[in-house]
Amino acid sequence: MRSFATNTAPPTRRRARGVIIIGALVALFAFVMTAEAHDFWLVPNGFQIAEGGTLEIRGQTSSRFPTSESAVALDRVAEAKLIGAAGNSRITDLSHRGTSLLLRDRPPAAGQYVVAVAIRPRSVRESAASFRRYLELEGAPSALLRIEGEGLLRGRDSVTRRYAKYAKAIVQVGRGGPRIFTRTAGHPLELVPVQDPAALGVGDTLAVRLIYRGEPLAGIRVHAGAVDVSAAGAASSDDARASTAESDVKLTSDTAGIVRIRLERAGLWNARTIHVVQGDANSRTDWDTHWATLVFGIGGDRRQPAESDSAAVARTIDRYHRALTEGDSAAALALLASDAIILESGGVETREEYRSHHLPGDIAFARALQSKRGPIRVAVQGDVAWASSVSTTQGEYRGRAMNSAGAELIVLSREGDGWKIRAIHWSSRTRR
Repeated sequence: MRSFATNTAPPTRRRARGVIIIGALVALFAFVMTAEAHDFWLVPNGFQIAEGGTLEIRGQTSSRFPTSESAVALDRVAEAKLIGAAGNSRITDLSHRGTSLLLRDRPPAAGQYVVAVAIRPRSVRESAASFRRYLELEGAPSALLRIEGEGLLRGRDSVTRRYAKYAKAIVQVGRGGPRIFTRTAGHPLELVPVQDPAALGVGDTLAVRLIYRGEPLAGIRVHAGAVDVSAAGAASSDDARASTAESDVKLTSDTAGIVRIRLERAGLWNARTIHVVQGDANSRTDWDTHWATLVFGIGGDRRQPAESDSAAVARTIDRYHRALTEGDSAAALALLASDAIILESGGVETREEYRSHHLPGDIAFARALQSKRGPIRVAVQGDVAWASSVSTTQGEYRGRAMNSAGAELIVLSREGDGWKIRAIHWSSRTRR
């Protein structure tokens, strides 16, 4: 005969034990919620390292930037890569140091790099009330307002939420080199600078574009803030005064997905956001939560003294004109993109047409006559730039006296090996 044990504890003790168990479950739930709700940042050992040196990046998991309360498990790293002008490469040296995920890599050449890490998604089952509270705590008011307004939680006892995290940091190796701050990592949710943070200082404003699956994302809350670090640099971030949500600025992306961060202080800066979307018909989740962070340095000894974009554009144009005056057609063509077009003398030529038609004449003209070019006015928007200038030319060319005023407009784009000319438009008139 099977015997059954009976609970002989007094009712008062049973109630007390029930309260303890419920309290423990509530505490465990709160711990799990807190652990998975932390941001994930990439904090480099310095925003500028020597060429040939080793870059160390800490993966920090916490709610107080730039500290870390726990290290991401190695098997949760879906992708870790170094993005440079020559392309992307995997970061394979992953380990733990204390409560931090540690990534180590040796960049191949001087220049600017973006370090990017994607963490594998996880799913949790929670009550509808817990999901609402999650959105409130994590600063996603637009998502909560939309979900409540559309009644998407009405009548739901529980939901399944999947979350994934994506982090980037911008670093400089050596001096100079290509600027690639606008390169994307291919993450579903991403913060992409419109301007080079290394060229900015205290008092400037940094524009950052928020994109979701390659498209600008409007109306989303973005948090940004900075901390002071010790003279040892970002690697000693555990000694830094951690930021709090209350000290950060709260911004909302505009119709172009852009937020503008006023850089009020030097130090270690971060921007972070969260975007919530409904799971699709093929997924096993009700809601997908995407986290994204961006870390960069401003001011102090981490401010990058490398050539600015405007200066690099002007230098490219000067190199092109110098190639013409020196009769170096190969150097001139090397500065033209493969799909470049040249507009002059009432016509349009491709790069190949220009090489065989007008280029020899332009070289002969530039070598025979001396032109006085005025200042170059440069405008840069991300990976595109345009520059305008005027000039005067006097002398004799092929038996004719020349005295003309010219105008030049050049459009350029940023390529892996620097700025390339995509279009040139020349016009001129006889001076009286």
